[in-house]
Amino acid sequence: MVRNYYLNYFLSLLFAITFIYLIPWTEIYGAEFADIFNYVARLKYLARGGYEGEVSGVKWLLSEPLWKIIFTNIASVFSDYRSALYGLSFFSIFVYFSFLVKRVEFYIAIIFLFQPMVIDLVLGQIRNAVAFAVVLLAYDFYENKKVNNNFAFLLFVIAIFIHVSIIVYYTIYFLLYKLNEKVEDKKYYLIAIFTALFIAFFMKYGSNIVLSLLGDRHANYEGIIRASSLSYSLIWFLIALTLATFGDFSESKKRILVAYVITILCFFFFSSLLGMFAARYVAVIMPLTIIAIGYLPKHIQQGTYLALFLYNIFAFKYWLKFTIL
Repeated sequence: MVRNYYLNYFLSLLFAITFIYLIPWTEIYGAEFADIFNYVARLKYLARGGYEGEVSGVKWLLSEPLWKIIFTNIASVFSDYRSALYGLSFFSIFVYFSFLVKRVEFYIAIIFLFQPMVIDLVLGQIRNAVAFAVVLLAYDFYENKKVNNNFAFLLFVIAIFIHVSIIVYYTIYFLLYKLNEKVEDKKYYLIAIFTALFIAFFMKYGSNIVLSLLGDRHANYEGIIRASSLSYSLIWFLIALTLATFGDFSESKKRILVAYVITILCFFFFSSLLGMFAARYVAVIMPLTIIAIGYLPKHIQQGTYLALFLYNIFAFKYWLKFTIL
């Protein structure tokens, strides 16, 4: 664990430079990441005088207005759009690594951020990655008693205006936070699993109705992307069960974090069963998952990390199936 601020930032800088700029992910993957390609095309359209529509009310919130400001400024300030977008990816992975290496061993942080889910998140789902990186920054500032909590709260709000799905992450955390005060022992983790099942069913059968009523562009979005296979999602369900079985923590903060990770990991598995794509949720909270595994008893922790490392090898084959098979 690297708690010295200067050393932490230096190592995080080296990791982010290596991850974003030194490793030719596009060449390895065999294609440009969808976000980069689509955003560059959109930025070129704006630079030629293209128009961004204006909305108000609830639709204004759902339109992620801060991201719109960032995006339009990239179009007006930068000539090399790809470099600007890679700069946002750099910010995300820098924050992810900095947050993680404060809480787990250095080599653990490196091993488990070099994986396809995280690569796809940082380079292929840029807005999502930036939004949750802001959440992690807010959490760090909140924990640092030297910093005014109002600034942390402001960052928590800002994240919503970058990606509205952050509200879902907040809602799950708030629910688990309140349940932690009322539910004892392992029942808490069992409730987390059933919460994940409920969320999966709601996202499958209820969310589109709500989004359609609000006129949101995310309606029917889940049906566009092919769901992950059960073999790809099963390991995360097994990790969730391992945390639920052996994660007996008396400290409230750790208990809530573990329950939170269990919920998201189980949601991914249940979503795969229901034919929905939800891998991005696991990718977004990857630092929290690695930290939660670190709370396990040592022999179980090491076995879980080893299983996840072997899974990463399988995941790279799955990720590169278009180029190596």
